[in-house]
Amino acid sequence: MRFAIHNESRIEAAPQARGLCPGCGAELVAKCGNVKVWHWAHKGQRHCDPWWENETEWRRAWKNNFPTDWQEIPARDPKGELHIADIKTPHGLVVEFQHSHLKSDEALQRTAFHQNIIWVVDAMRRKTDASQFMRAKYEGMRHDTKDGVVDQLWLYSARLLKEWTKVGVITAFDFGGEKVWLLRRVRSDWIYGFEYPKTKLIEHISEGSPFPDVLFGKPGR
Repeated sequence: MRFAIHNESRIEAAPQARGLCPGCGAELVAKCGNVKVWHWAHKGQRHCDPWWENETEWRRAWKNNFPTDWQEIPARDPKGELHIADIKTPHGLVVEFQHSHLKSDEALQRTAFHQNIIWVVDAMRRKTDASQFMRAKYEGMRHDTKDGVVDQLWLYSARLLKEWTKVGVITAFDFGGEKVWLLRRVRSDWIYGFEYPKTKLIEHISEGSPFPDVLFGKPGR
């Protein structure tokens, strides 16, 4: 967790700092080591959000692209269970940055809860995902459109596709470069998407403007 509450203000973790969880009000501990990014953790208990995952440099870097008052926004489901969105914009869009492995049923639950959501996935967590995905692109089809190249990939050609297709919303795979690969459409066992600049993706999120899409027509090879 990046922020805690102290004297009714949101503060970041620092040595000897004290703060309360903005979601449940419990006392937090400032974790300020030399290895992991500085963050807050619950004192002697599980995080109050069962969907929460540990903060990483990758996740923090993505959050830093947006205003701090859009970050770590709490909400409760009809049963009162707390969930904290990584980013929630004034337009109502939630952005979740996923580094660790996520079971498909939880991904579906989180998507259904937030509804207006896109996922950004750390595609470099596993050593072989990038090479496997590049091979899937090589073996797949490429369609030249007026807006650029659209990749048509077989669902079962890469783990990332198999894991994230079912959520049914825009998913951006981050391979560490200046572009992400946007998963936009699914037709049967075929996945359609394209490379897209991170800066443009951040602009769409920030401005609430429509994300680029795949238009089906008579594609060229």
